[in-house]
Amino acid sequence: MAAETLQRVAYGPSVSLPAPYPVGTDFPFSFAITDEYSKEDTITAVIELVESGGLRKILDRHGAIYFQNLALQSADEFSNFAHAFGWLPHEDIGNPVRRTVLAKNVATANEGPNTQPVYPHNEFGLSPHYPAYVLFFCLSAPETGGETPINNSVVLFQRLKERHPEFIEELESKGVKYQLFYPNGPRDQTASAGTTLLQSYGRHVLDTDDTETARLKIENEVRRLPTATWVWENQTEKNELGDLRVWQRLPAVRNHPRTGGPAFFNNVVSRFLNAVAAGTLDPPHINSHNKYQPPAFYGDGSLIPKNYLESAVEIIHETRSSAWKGAVDRDKEALGEFVG
Repeated sequence: MAAETLQRVAYGPSVSLPAPYPVGTDFPFSFAITDEYSKEDTITAVIELVESGGLRKILDRHGAIYFQNLALQSADEFSNFAHAFGWLPHEDIGNPVRRTVLAKNVATANEGPNTQPVYPHNEFGLSPHYPAYVLFFCLSAPETGGETPINNSVVLFQRLKERHPEFIEELESKGVKYQLFYPNGPRDQTASAGTTLLQSYGRHVLDTDDTETARLKIENEVRRLPTATWVWENQTEKNELGDLRVWQRLPAVRNHPRTGGPAFFNNVVSRFLNAVAAGTLDPPHINSHNKYQPPAFYGDGSLIPKNYLESAVEIIHETRSSAWKGAVDRDKEALGEFVG
């Protein structure tokens, strides 16, 4: 069934991965669903591909899969498709990005305005708790824009190491440090694309809890991320709980759990480009709204030289697969996130 239903096809925006990948390794790999088969047949074929080990081999070699002609018509249908892979759902802990749940383990990728770019990043790369698999689904593509470029983080690591070996040495030695700010606010706020303190860490907080109890519950949730440190700020009579600033110190290079290849797995490029756009790349890192918006730092708190990050941006643009519509299964890199 899998071989009949899922046919390998060419995909125009695919790029050929350089070393350390074998010659002719397409990124992403692409399947097309043949017209005579139903959605149920497709799900059966996916299950067979997973159980045979074929899916794992494709992901290990190619890193991403693009499924063409899925003919899915809703978030619920996409959820059924995603769950056919048999992976455990990823649990968000401290997500700084607001998402709207659309179906079981399916949510909008983000709620930012369409004028706000989503810069290159690894999913939850600023957390020790990240998904092994991310699946994207496009229900209705805009006439222009809206592309979701993807990059191979192993290739990015290799290119950066060739161009700036001293940068990779610093990253491997020091790691990187991020700050995340969670303002106190209601659970149902929709005014911001970011999340409030209660939306990110308040799942166990009750409306009847006093300040001390609420803080204890929030801090217990933060402790689930063992690399986090935090400080309470801005406590006033009107804001008794206060706002929470969290710092994460993490590796910037991680080895793929199956292939062992080192990958540039982090969110330093997105933090860099956001700081450039906000004019906060240099100290004191205060934006036009008088908010602290720094780039990522080395793990010791020192600034990362911008020429290294400018090189990373250049390499990303040179090596990315830049346009797709439909569903993409990306390994190690959102609508559906799973831990395997």
